[in-house]
Amino acid sequence: MHAFSIPFCPHKDCRCHHLHNTTPYTQYISWGWYSTKAFGPIRRFRCRACQRTFSTQSFSVDYFAKRHFDYEDILARLSSTSCLRAIGRAVSASTDTISNRIARAARQVLAADARLSRTRRPCEDLVADGFESFCVSQYFPNNIHLLVGKDSQFVYAADHVTLRRKGRMTDHQKLRRRDLEKLWRADPRGIERSFRRIAGDCLRLLSEQARPSLCLWTDEKREYPRAIASSPCASALREQGRIRHRTVSSRAARTIQNPLFAVNYMDREIRKDLHEHVRETTCFGRNVNRQMERLVVYLYAHNFQRRHRARGGVLRPSDLAGYDATQTAKEGGGLWGARAFLSLTGLGEMARDSWLRARETPLRAGRDYLPAYALG
Repeated sequence: MHAFSIPFCPHKDCRCHHLHNTTPYTQYISWGWYSTKAFGPIRRFRCRACQRTFSTQSFSVDYFAKRHFDYEDILARLSSTSCLRAIGRAVSASTDTISNRIARAARQVLAADARLSRTRRPCEDLVADGFESFCVSQYFPNNIHLLVGKDSQFVYAADHVTLRRKGRMTDHQKLRRRDLEKLWRADPRGIERSFRRIAGDCLRLLSEQARPSLCLWTDEKREYPRAIASSPCASALREQGRIRHRTVSSRAARTIQNPLFAVNYMDREIRKDLHEHVRETTCFGRNVNRQMERLVVYLYAHNFQRRHRARGGVLRPSDLAGYDATQTAKEGGGLWGARAFLSLTGLGEMARDSWLRARETPLRAGRDYLPAYALG
């Protein structure tokens, strides 16, 4: 990176950090060089506003990394039913290193999606439902709510909630569940709280020009109407007729004529493409936040890189969802170059939880480790 291409001071508390959109950043001076085994000689600078130093690596997605990997290759393997250990064997790296690169990739795609969403013009109804899997143990099943475009199959939002194990169990399993619940217990209203956030995300898709009103399709789960009613904005818009909630029986045939087809289709895709969600697999998630990071990068590939139909031309779900194809290509071309900064990225509540690893993992003491540079 050349000196003249430095966009801003990378320190978020500096007054020159937020000037890149309005004023070219010139308040820095050269501060020498340093050498690295991974990336060779790196040029260093000092900000004249905050008197702190930084380097060209401060703006790289591989900041603080000791080895470079092809992110597209890792994500392609992850989205093709390869587990972390299999990916690590293929690229000669440990599972922790692969998880680290997936976490970096997740932050990059969250920032890219936030930038792209400012220009989208959706003109379709929405479908929402929960994808069931588990993390840590089958005693801690989870529900990953998906908000999907009815026609485009574009996934607009995803949220995670851990549930209490239900269904038929032996006496031994009931005792085991009771013992585990003494250590960690799921929120009994978790589904309702999670779906309230999904319903709130519908408001971002309303547009006076492109989509002044929309219909939200779900199955007949009782928590969904309660969640919409408990959301002040969503309930007010429903009163005005701008959001209409329609339900379909979950027992209805899952054909393309079913209004819930889009979310049923995504259930199938995730189940077959992400190894940890394959039924009766020996590979499963051990950490909720890392599980969501893997899902985030998979959904980005689905939304912006894969074709909408294998035999249906070159259109992608993002094209059908009203995203500008030129801007999408531009973001994709620079996805693994410049590092995304949280302070410069306007994220929604669910995306922010994924970035900050704010979700709680059952039986885990304390919050997950988050590197300091991820807070920049």
